[in-house]
Amino acid sequence: MFTFISRRWRTAPNFCLRIAFCTLLVAIALTFHSIVAYAATYMGTNTGPIPDGPSPSRSCGTPRDVTFNVAGFTGNFGSASVTFNATHSWVGDLEVSLIAPNGVTHLLFSFVGSNSNNDRGDNSNLGAAYTFSDAATANFWTAAARVGPNTIIPGGSYRTQAAGPFGNDNPGPPFTSINATFAGMTQAQINGTWMLRFRDCWKGNTGSVSSASLTIQPLAAGPASAQGRVVTSDGRGIKGAMIVVSGGNLSEPRIVVTNTFGFYRVPNLESGEAYVFTVMAKKYLFRENSIFVSLDGDLHGLDFIADP
Repeated sequence: MFTFISRRWRTAPNFCLRIAFCTLLVAIALTFHSIVAYAATYMGTNTGPIPDGPSPSRSCGTPRDVTFNVAGFTGNFGSASVTFNATHSWVGDLEVSLIAPNGVTHLLFSFVGSNSNNDRGDNSNLGAAYTFSDAATANFWTAAARVGPNTIIPGGSYRTQAAGPFGNDNPGPPFTSINATFAGMTQAQINGTWMLRFRDCWKGNTGSVSSASLTIQPLAAGPASAQGRVVTSDGRGIKGAMIVVSGGNLSEPRIVVTNTFGFYRVPNLESGEAYVFTVMAKKYLFRENSIFVSLDGDLHGLDFIADP
C-alpha cells in the first residue's frame, strides 16, 4: 500500500479549501494510477529467421525465441494477448508457444492440419500479422484449411488451440485459454523476460519473424473497504467526526460519521484505486488531516489522532 500524508490540512481555513486541495491530491493520484494500473504492451526483440527443421520427418530444430522485457508492471495477472508478424511456407511445420519468466508455457498452435505424426500437415503459409487472444473467436486450423496450397492464411485475431496432430484438420483441436494458463501469476512473477518460441519441426520450408508484441492486462479490481477510528490524543473516541472520501471509483465525495466510540467504516471501494481520506471534527485539530491511500484490499487501522 502506498500512502502519502499531508500536514497542510490543519492550516486550511475552511471546508471548501480542504476539498479543493483534496481534489488536487486525487488528480495526482489518478495520474499516477493511470500509469501503472492498465494494460501494458511490450515489443519483442530477437526477431529474425526461424531455423529449419533438421530432418524430413517430425523433429524440431533450434528455436527462434522472440523476447519481451516486462518491467514496471503493477498488479497480478488478468489477461494477455500476443501478436506477431511472420512469414513461413508450410504452416504445418511449426510449433509456436508463449513462455512466462517462471517457465509456465502456453501453446498457441502446433502442426496445423496434421492428423498423425507422419502427416506433415497444412501446406498454407504465414504471411501477415496474427493475434492470439482469449477474446478472439476465429479458428486458426479452420482458416488454414480454407485457403489453398502455398496461400497465405489471412491475418487477424485467433484463439489458441491444443497440440496437433489431431484427428481432423477442420475445426481441429479444441480451443485453449491463455488466461487460464497464466492465472494466479503475481506482479513479481510477471516482471521478467517472456518468450514467444517458434520451432520448425520438418526440414524443407523456412520463414522468419519480423515483429511481435505482448500485451498484459492486470487483474480487475475487486471490492474493498476501509475502516479506522478517530480519537483524542489520550485515546478516547470522538463521536460525530466526519470522514470525507474522494477519488477512486467515487463520482462524488462520500461522507461517513464516526459512532459513539469513534469508529468508522467506508464500504464499496475498489482495490487498485487511489483515495484521499479527510477528517473533520468540531473543536479538534489533527496531527494529520488527510491521508492518501492506494488500496490493495480491505484496509484496517486508518486512524486519525487529534492534537493534545
